[in-house]
Amino acid sequence: MNPYTQLVSILSSPSARFYCNEAEIVSALVSVMKFIDVAHVTEEQFPSYKTQVASIFGVVNPITQEKEIHVTTDYASQEVTPGSLAYYPIMGMILSDSRWWFSSKQFVKDLQAAEANPMVNAHFLHIKSGGGEAWYMDRVAETLQSLKKPIYSFVEKVAASAAYYIGVHGATIKASTQNDLIGSIGTLIDSLNFMPYFEKLGIERIREVATKSDLKNKKYEDLYNGKPEQFIREELDPLQQQFEAAVRAARPQLNDLPDDDPVFRGESYYASPPAIDNKLIDGLTTFEEALYEADTMGKEWAQLQRNRKSLMSYI
Repeated sequence: MNPYTQLVSILSSPSARFYCNEAEIVSALVSVMKFIDVAHVTEEQFPSYKTQVASIFGVVNPITQEKEIHVTTDYASQEVTPGSLAYYPIMGMILSDSRWWFSSKQFVKDLQAAEANPMVNAHFLHIKSGGGEAWYMDRVAETLQSLKKPIYSFVEKVAASAAYYIGVHGATIKASTQNDLIGSIGTLIDSLNFMPYFEKLGIERIREVATKSDLKNKKYEDLYNGKPEQFIREELDPLQQQFEAAVRAARPQLNDLPDDDPVFRGESYYASPPAIDNKLIDGLTTFEEALYEADTMGKEWAQLQRNRKSLMSYI
């Protein structure tokens, strides 16, 4: 499987649900169209996300060294500088399992490794994504909610849908410019129906179900036949409810909003003033200042832990 076949297989599956804006889907498709007829894709042609992270970190690290802030993507290493920030680039399409895109499953493992690492003081989420696959996002939210170390979310250009689902767990959420796009708290299916194409090729589909299997894939067949009501009610609406509940739990500032507020109906906003006014983010900042703020949060948390430990020794 190459990046093209993986992405198309997900987009053509009726069971794939997304927390994603249209721009991210289009961007992901455009990036892989050149691999339609390529059996094997090399690391040079389409680098793995791990390689992309290393490249991003290569740009970030000199900035942090100049500021005397220590960051790491080696989340479990005991060899990193004490008091480091765990740095997570969350960029592009979000998928549950992927070599080429951000993997929500790997993210959970990385969070847990950094949380358990005494050399790490805080988690820094660097977000530039329009979202992605809905599956496994509940586990991501549970993991983020369980963390004791502070989380700082920095948005560069866009934090929409699944990306905002992740970023909302930051104790502080700030964007880089007033024109960054924030929100899109919504759920959709954006599936590719290849059947008309196959029919033009003369490929006939034969489908029958057992007498007692009348409901087998029925709601998916109805969806493709222009009757999406059951699919929306049973597949999309529950995911939307989970999404909204997770956002409200992570960001109590939004709890005063009614259920029918545009914020919870999939609307997206520029960072400033609307996203700030709607309490989706806390403000604007530069990347360097965000790192400094996150580093300060981490140091304050570490000092608090030391104070508590010292106090307990007297009890």
